[in-house]
Amino acid sequence: MLVDPGQAFSGKQGASTLLGQLSRAQWEDWKARYLPRVEQLAAEATDPNAALNAATQAKDAVGLAFDSAETVNNQNRQRYGVALTPAQLEAQDRAMKIGRSAATVSAGNEARISALDRQQAILAGGMGLSNIPDRVMNQ
Repeated sequence: MLVDPGQAFSGKQGASTLLGQLSRAQWEDWKARYLPRVEQLAAEATDPNAALNAATQAKDAVGLAFDSAETVNNQNRQRYGVALTPAQLEAQDRAMKIGRSAATVSAGNEARISALDRQQAILAGGMGLSNIPDRVMNQ
């Protein structure tokens, strides 16, 4: 919306009319530029599935990382001609499963906490749970 500043000097209500046009133009500009982002942040802050989705993604990422590590480990053994005994394979498999389980749980919990913290930070205007000083949390 184009506003003519010279209109402020036309007639008795020129300045009032100009101010009204400026206010409407600012409002339309705000709606076009900022309202979509505000709506996006509101949707993120109130999404009841955000923590679950984040935890699921983190768990999937850990699973892929462990699958890749296992593949690389097997390829390296084959490349160097190393053959493990059944007992060694069993021990390695057990260690891998324990590590995978621990990492999966940890990643899911951390992602869930981060998602909830992100939601709280949006709602609190940037002051999420991670910004609360330790002395307040421990009291």
